[in-house]
Amino acid sequence: MPSPAPNWRALLLRLSAWVILSGATAGAWPADDFKAAEEFYRRGDFAQAEALFSRIPPGDRDYSTAQLRLGSIYYAMGRPALAEKAFVECLRHKESAEVYSLLAGAQFNQKKFSEAYESVKRALRLDPKYPKAYTALGMIYTATNAWPDAKAAYDQALRLNPRDADTWFMLGRALYLRNEFAAGREAFETVLRLDPQQVRAYENLARTLDLLNDPAAAEKAFREGARVNQLRKHPEARLYISYGTFLSKAGRAEESLAQFCEAVQVAPQDAEARFELANQLARIQRWEEAAQEGELAARVDPGNPRVHFLLARIYTALGKPDLAAEQARVAAGGLQK
Repeated sequence: MPSPAPNWRALLLRLSAWVILSGATAGAWPADDFKAAEEFYRRGDFAQAEALFSRIPPGDRDYSTAQLRLGSIYYAMGRPALAEKAFVECLRHKESAEVYSLLAGAQFNQKKFSEAYESVKRALRLDPKYPKAYTALGMIYTATNAWPDAKAAYDQALRLNPRDADTWFMLGRALYLRNEFAAGREAFETVLRLDPQQVRAYENLARTLDLLNDPAAAEKAFREGARVNQLRKHPEARLYISYGTFLSKAGRAEESLAQFCEAVQVAPQDAEARFELANQLARIQRWEEAAQEGELAARVDPGNPRVHFLLARIYTALGKPDLAAEQARVAAGGLQK
């Protein structure tokens, strides 16, 4: 991105990106921030990509695409409000069915179902045969308990693109929520035939198999999901939490604890991971460690009554009635809100 005068800070930042990307080969230099950001994005290095895409100013020829990439990064990293803002900014410059569908997904993740529905309608006005718009529509109808409409939307998405693993996954989730576990299993197995790297599909398949009373197959799915998860640049805590819960239910306490530890390691700020680790430590009566993890869970999610009730139980076991009473009071206050 040219500038009217030398900017040494910008030059140093570009040099840093160039060193990482090319190993500082003599004579190499990224053409601009956008090209360097695209390379980071392609590699899945979202932190570096975000930093560079964020520097593309309005008016630059690549600004709209940079906003699209930022929205996609925020969406993937669980920051839907920022994703929504970036997609809206992208659409100000150029409308497309793809971006409206992505915007619908970001709005859906904030439970803004009416806004998401309007975004899907705009996508379909631009392209009535865009499959992802029907997938988003199915998600909205599922969340609003309009199952016949949801099924019709997913079916239309799969007619347009029968090999879309994400649509099969969302259909599987809808079937799971309706307790249609056999059909859900088929959907999740289809996902993994199309995309064997989808960790969330292993998790949901395993949970479905467990509900179908096939714990051996469920554990096999969990193990394979954990193996794939370890290979990811950004492993998912959710797989480890579900696997740990499965093992705890089977009475395999230490193995369960190991999975919750993995969850906290890959996502230290994940409130559920912190709670489940503290809860499992309490189950096996490692009270001091449970108290430490419980306090960390309370810092991550201070408004969660479950965390404070757990801490009240832990401090009672530790013979600290004043701390237990304080935690119980906080928990009761949270339930009244």
